[in-house]
Amino acid sequence: MAYLLDANVFLEARKTYYGMDFCPAFWRWLTVSQADGQVFSVTQVRDELTDEVIVPWVAAQSPGFWLDADDTVAMAIHAVVEWVNKQGLLDPVLFEFMDSADMYLVVHGLARGDTVVTLEKSAQGSKKKIKIPDVCAAVGVRCIEPHVMLRELQARFVLGPIHEPYEGANLAEISKDERPRPAAADVQEALLRSVPTGTD
Repeated sequence: MAYLLDANVFLEARKTYYGMDFCPAFWRWLTVSQADGQVFSVTQVRDELTDEVIVPWVAAQSPGFWLDADDTVAMAIHAVVEWVNKQGLLDPVLFEFMDSADMYLVVHGLARGDTVVTLEKSAQGSKKKIKIPDVCAAVGVRCIEPHVMLRELQARFVLGPIHEPYEGANLAEISKDERPRPAAADVQEALLRSVPTGTD
């Protein structure tokens, strides 16, 4: 099982808790996790990532990060479309979903047995928008939030004395005023030793 990331996972991470200027480890972790076969997204999500800050990172990723539809995915589309058509929604709502990256995330999850990762919230019964968690629940695809994925994959972002850029970063622009602080690693290691692990 792998994890399929929605566009809002990337965009909210960039804007909030995992900004590229102060948490490059998150973005490097995504790259490494994709190489390990754990984290992916779809080409339709890639096409939505037009934020000028995130574009260089997107371009630097392996083509394998962004999954294309294949015959298995094409077969899974029918199950998703069948459920959507039974919801009694107006055509504009149906067409918006069927033409979106959201549908392809769910379809890939169904075809591959993967987990969809999104910040969207369920809105069962809504007549205005089809939400990813509701479709996932209906067709049997697991759907979680990013922090759950990070815990399940045991992601760990540890401070160090040297700022390591993520792939595609322009370090000179991101951290013009940053200077190495040799004591940072020692401080972080001391903090980590003081945190209970629950294994004693």
